[in-house]
Amino acid sequence: MENKYILGIDVGGTNIKAGLVDYRGEIKDFQSMPTHKEKGPVCILNSIIELIRSYQNKVLLTGIGIALPGSVNSQTGTCLYSPNLKWENIQISQRIKEATDLNVEIINDANAACLGEYFFGAGNKCGSLICLTIGTGIGSGFILDQKLFVGSSGFAPEAGHLVIKSDGPFCSCGGQGCLESFVSAPAIVRRTREKIERGTPTSLTSIENVNLEELTIKQIFEAAQLEDHLAKEIIMETKEYLSIGLANLVNIFNPQQIILGGGVIDIGNAILDGLEEKVKQSIYPTLRDPLKIENAMLGNQAGVVGAASLLLRPIKFIGMK
Repeated sequence: MENKYILGIDVGGTNIKAGLVDYRGEIKDFQSMPTHKEKGPVCILNSIIELIRSYQNKVLLTGIGIALPGSVNSQTGTCLYSPNLKWENIQISQRIKEATDLNVEIINDANAACLGEYFFGAGNKCGSLICLTIGTGIGSGFILDQKLFVGSSGFAPEAGHLVIKSDGPFCSCGGQGCLESFVSAPAIVRRTREKIERGTPTSLTSIENVNLEELTIKQIFEAAQLEDHLAKEIIMETKEYLSIGLANLVNIFNPQQIILGGGVIDIGNAILDGLEEKVKQSIYPTLRDPLKIENAMLGNQAGVVGAASLLLRPIKFIGMK
């Protein structure tokens, strides 16, 4: 067992991350390479196959787990639609299996991250948890009664598209007022820029070489640490919007734990500080205990470990697999 590995692969719009994962969920080798999505799915799949074969020459692989952004049919091994990759109805599992003679399982990347944290990260096998990854968008995965919730179509959950303000900004999904349109990294930058354009004073306009069109959340969070009033206001607003979304989820699903990760969370403690108390103030009183809100542990390797877990641990689903 010690010399056998699962290769976990997390395919993103920018990079493909891969790691050898042992039966304890520990990564023994990790690498990242550009996706080159502009070259199309055939080229990307060929690169993944070459990557797998390179590992086959070094170690004993017993299977491949692949995490993909977008709508994934795990039963047929097909990526039905991925706006990040610009893929539609691309068969994944069968082609890679034929090329490598290995068992291949695929899953949505947010669900993969959730499984990684559940089995080997902050979740510590908690029977009921919600995992949100907040970055360019919001990815979400739910474990309910020790099962991964995927809904009747197999594509749930989409917690980032909870509507928290009906007249809010338009979202990338086509809706309006979604949680993602308030608390994702682009949304935080957009709200900051809008306030600056309305004349709100801030030190951000005096930072050397800072172009407001290229403003980053890192710069906003750093300004807040330096007591910039606008930056602190933006972070408080972000925390308020996030707490509304989380409170709605808790009132519906009653999880024991909420795990938060991604670039917006990882940049510092500004969002997490006081968030649990804020959420508990807004939820039904009998649901407040034993709810805990915690930082994700696996960072950008969560998808790799979670994809590998498809072949490392028995996974039950709520809804269609």
